[in-house]
Amino acid sequence: MAKLKLKNIKKITNKTIEELYIDYLEYCISIGQRKMTIESKERFGKYVLNKVIDLDSNITELTKDKIEKYISYMRKEGYKGNTYQTFVIKIRAFLTYCFNNNYLKKFDVKIPNILLEKKEVYTEEEVLKLLKKPNINNCLVGDFRSWAIVSFLLGTGCRAETLLNVHVIDVDFITGSILFRHMKTKRQITVPLSNTLKVTLREYIQRIGLKKEEYLFSKLNGEKMSYDTCHQNLENYFKHRKVKFHGINTFRNTFSTMFIKNGGDIYRLKTILGHSNIKTTERYINLLPLDVKNDIQMYNPLDVLSKKSIRMSIQRGAKR
Repeated sequence: MAKLKLKNIKKITNKTIEELYIDYLEYCISIGQRKMTIESKERFGKYVLNKVIDLDSNITELTKDKIEKYISYMRKEGYKGNTYQTFVIKIRAFLTYCFNNNYLKKFDVKIPNILLEKKEVYTEEEVLKLLKKPNINNCLVGDFRSWAIVSFLLGTGCRAETLLNVHVIDVDFITGSILFRHMKTKRQITVPLSNTLKVTLREYIQRIGLKKEEYLFSKLNGEKMSYDTCHQNLENYFKHRKVKFHGINTFRNTFSTMFIKNGGDIYRLKTILGHSNIKTTERYINLLPLDVKNDIQMYNPLDVLSKKSIRMSIQRGAKR
């Protein structure tokens, strides 16, 4: 008689896909996944998964064929590559939970290859409009705070969630550094405090009257500001400055792109952004080959050596 391994016994469940997805979310919470990750998965289950299959169906009806058909549909409809790539990553995570608990027989769904596109960034003209200091005599507190937030985002390249978890005490004016307590990687890092941002934050903290233990960018009552509130405040600030708002994290792309264009190197940028993999850093840079044409010509070994050779020839000629 053939021996049957325990892990190969398929579980028979009457739960619907919706019920199993709720169990999956509880599992994600139990293993300590970030709040933002959980919220993202909740939105996926509520607004995306139901486009693939009826959530009242049994889990066995969630097949490879249905998933691939939906990916094909997104491609045909002109969805951006990042959209259907993210879809596959999220549904694979749910499938893995089902596979590991033997609700489904394992099958593979490959993450689609996509063409890298230029990331959206704020132009230099737009940034200059946003960085123009408000008139202290008649501006609203909210506008003054939004101006400081824009300066902070452009001066550090941090994510929105990182920004909202910075305390006043985390800004060290003596060493010229900022401690980021809240990172996507769950690591704390210290980043340089630019000279311009140092001046801006000193004035901001003094005028708002913030104490060391308080959040740097809180609500007017001192409570922690939510992402949605920060997003809405910045959206209003952008309207006042007549600049189209493309989202908070577009500043991270803008910081990365300008950092490289201004002569910074990708390895220093990797450290500032808190990435563990250089490939992740590369995705934040909004540059195409033509954008770095002048830099390539400036640093290209053949061009550099050619110029040296010409100088040497001129020097030899002068000696004669």
